[in-house]
Amino acid sequence: MPIESEQELEQAVQEFQRLSDAPEGSEEGRRRSVLDADIKSYYARCADTMRPAKPPSTG
Repeated sequence: MPIESEQELEQAVQEFQRLSDAPEGSEEGRRRSVLDADIKSYYARCADTMRPAKPPSTG
């Protein structure tokens, strides 16, 4: 499902990160691949209109 908003993007990135250790070919690995494609597609469509990223926290 295409990502349509920055809120959906944040949710997709969080899920992608949660699935980072999923084995290739597993259901979770396939989900990670779909999320990767959706995230890249969103950035390609919307990069010029996105708000700047939050700076990394230091502490």
